[in-house]
Amino acid sequence: MLVDHGVHVVLLGFVNRTQGLIVPKGNPKGLGALDDLLRDDVVFVNRQRGAGTRVLLDYELKKRAINARQIQGYERTEYTHLSVAAAVKSGAADTGLGILAAARALDLDFVPLFDERYDLVIPVAYYESDLLKPLLALIDDRSSGFAAAVEALGGYGTEQMGRVLGEV
Repeated sequence: MLVDHGVHVVLLGFVNRTQGLIVPKGNPKGLGALDDLLRDDVVFVNRQRGAGTRVLLDYELKKRAINARQIQGYERTEYTHLSVAAAVKSGAADTGLGILAAARALDLDFVPLFDERYDLVIPVAYYESDLLKPLLALIDDRSSGFAAAVEALGGYGTEQMGRVLGEV
């Protein structure tokens, strides 16, 4: 993989993450899709502008030709997944987009909607240096427990972790 000014890089698999709707236990409003955010009886809590979750939401809304102004609560923002979950737990919102780990932390339910992939792009010079050896060993060694700890959070997959996906 060739990036900026001829720097050769390695693309290394890291984790997959699922984003979805954080909802109260039992999902009392039966929420299951982004279209449900348009319902009059649903109050949403959003992430702040610039957050990856907000970028994902705005992209998916645009793809579906959903006008964000029609979503009750779209302008109310929180800065973390856990804050979104807290708003749902307190009843201040019926749902918000976030991760399973935040829903689990507050004993809420989760409706999976989107899968994201996180990879590491490492300049070859660093990949082959002693600088990153401890990190690379950690994510490549399944016996280290790191991958299991990531998966235990909920909503994360490590199938590609440590695998070289490309090099140019």
